[in-house]
Parts: sequence; structure tokens; C-alpha cells
Amino acid sequence: MASYTPSYPLTLPTITGIKTQNFGLNRVVAVTESPFTNQEQVYEHNGSQWRATFTLPPMKKESAAQWLAFLMLLRGRRGTFKIGDQDRKTIQGTATETILVNGAAQTGNAINLDGFTASRANVFLAGDYIQINSYLYMVSANVTADGSGEATVYVEPPLRTGIEVINDNTTVIYSNTTTIMRLDTNELNWDTNQVSVYGISFSCSESL
Repeated sequence: MASYTPSYPLTLPTITGIKTQNFGLNRVVAVTESPFTNQEQVYEHNGSQWRATFTLPPMKKESAAQWLAFLMLLRGRRGTFKIGDQDRKTIQGTATETILVNGAAQTGNAINLDGFTASRANVFLAGDYIQINSYLYMVSANVTADGSGEATVYVEPPLRTGIEVINDNTTVIYSNTTTIMRLDTNELNWDTNQVSVYGISFSCSESL
């Protein structure tokens, strides 16, 4: 018989929301301290990765079946899926336009964008999320567009240009932003009680 492999990344089920989450960024930074002077040496490596643990609300088996099928299709750590910070699906800033990348071959922690309303203040605010191609970034400083509707936006983590090419005029997503995640374990478990109420949680890390 033919084998079936889903098309990854999968899209999250919509049957329920997320009850609680632990969402954050893990960095690779080495710190050494002299045992004689206590002076430190710090080296920031390139590694940085969004990580999260999600707990779903208690649900009956009809709803749980859709979540379990989704998690089963991931086949442990084989597959990927799209998800973002569930508490920050909209921006605080004033941007409403179609925003585009302004110039190819950009790297690092700053990216030039255009398409904003000219001379508009606070188009993005610090803490807003944007998505470029498949990956998620947090804006690290308030952004005001200039008279041409252009702005330089500072982001964390650095642009994933070593993974995906960011072309000129790529559309920037700033609502319902996601990144690509992979489960942290190959095990899949869930809880049930005597009235068939299910408890489901899962942890994941950004797929880079």
C-alpha cells in the first residue's frame, strides 16, 4: 500500500484556542570568568531559537480527536507546524498598510521596510512581532516612518538570511504572525478522566 506523508509545515487546528503558554527565545552566549580577577569574557554565538510549551484547555473527546490527529501527523520530531505567540496576535503600533522589504541582501538585526504612511509615528512599537517569509521577529525599538513611508526596523533575533533568502518587496506580516516549530520529543501522551475530558500539552522549538 502507498505511504502518506503530509505537506509540512502543518497549520494549527482551530477547534479550540490555547489555554496557557510559555513562550520565549533561547540564545547561545558563552561567558567565562577568571578565577583570579572575576573578569568576564562574553561571546555571542549565532544561535537563537524561539521555544514554547502550550497547554490546551480541557476538552471533550470530539475536539481532542482533532488535536491528537494533528499531533500524530507530525510523527514525533519528523514534521513541522506553524505557530506564534498566542497572546500577541496583533501589533500595538499604528501600521495598517501593506509593508514590504525595501532592498535585497539585508542581514543582521536591522531591516529596511517601506509602504508605511508617510511621516507616521509609532508604526511598530517595541515588543510587536513581524514575520518575514517563514520566521518570526520581535521589534526591539519604536519605529517612525519617514516622509517617503520608509523605516529601518530593529529586530530580534537576527534575520534568518542563512536559512531563507529575503528578497526585495517581500511582504511583511504583522498580524497573526507565526514561525516554524518542531516538537521537542518523539513521545505523544495525553490525559483523560472518567467523563472523557482530555488534557493535552506539547513543547516545541523553532525549526532552523
